Amino acid sequence: MDKFPWTWPNSRIVRIIDGDSFIARMTRDIGFHGEVQFEQKLRLNRINTPPLKTPEGKSAAAFFEALVRASDAASPPLLIETVKPYKFGDEFMAEVTLPDGRNVSDLMVSAGGAVYWDGTGPRPGG
Repeated sequence: MDKFPWTWPNSRIVRIIDGDSFIARMTRDIGFHGEVQFEQKLRLNRINTPPLKTPEGKSAAAFFEALVRASDAASPPLLIETVKPYKFGDEFMAEVTLPDGRNVSDLMVSAGGAVYWDGTGPRPGG
């Protein structure tokens, strides 16, 4: 039995680390009149953004922040789906879906702040 993907409805991004990394407050109803909630470092699946120290990287992170309004308690919750462990560190690759159904990774690429990358070969842009 495969462990992934896992869906985390009603989750929020609490901090943007760079254009493709973030901390999310993951929430899941476990029944029994309760839910589990914890924070986890995640990376946007399928994309890569320039390093944060570059102007392009700062722009990508700001666009990501604007999309999800990180740490804004009034913003609508997001659907986060963890799809696999990241190959380095204690992180997971994740798809993030906005309340209107748009995918954050695809929006980052469409806006020019990221490129599609499957994690193999040389890392584009950084």
